[in-house]
Amino acid sequence: MSMKNERQQLGLRSFLLPLAVSDSPGNFVCLFTQNQVVEILEPRFVLQIPGSPGYLPGVLLYHDSLLPVIDLDELCNRRQAGPRKRYRQLVVVRTGAADPATGAPLKAVVAVKAQVRIAKISGKELAESFERQEAPPSLNASGLVRGCFRRQDDAIALLDLGPVVRGAYATT
Repeated sequence: MSMKNERQQLGLRSFLLPLAVSDSPGNFVCLFTQNQVVEILEPRFVLQIPGSPGYLPGVLLYHDSLLPVIDLDELCNRRQAGPRKRYRQLVVVRTGAADPATGAPLKAVVAVKAQVRIAKISGKELAESFERQEAPPSLNASGLVRGCFRRQDDAIALLDLGPVVRGAYATT
């Protein structure tokens, strides 16, 4: 068995970020793979940007670069229910997008209000135990959904944050 097949059988480490989806019952998480997650940070100072949309609360200085901070709950619901909760963790992710001028991969920081869960999910498990489902309307309205799946009581969303970090994301 090749190394690649062994890794697929053992499972890739996946990071499950809790996601509040207003029009979906049960647990909802946003999945990022170990290849996407660069680092998980403790809460730190986020420089607020006046006039920025609610889903972009500010920027964070990370290794001599300013990275946008994305609030997934706000991005996926386009509303703020009650007072803002403090972030428990900040997850630095590779978005899959590239800087058009330099070609450098673009990163973002995802603000998480609850504990990140880590799970090993094999390719076989993904194929056999997750069912594709329609994204809830609020999540679908974001225009960033790459896929939505359900396994028992858990729903998993795969999001494309590339348009947000490239500045090409239009709010409606």
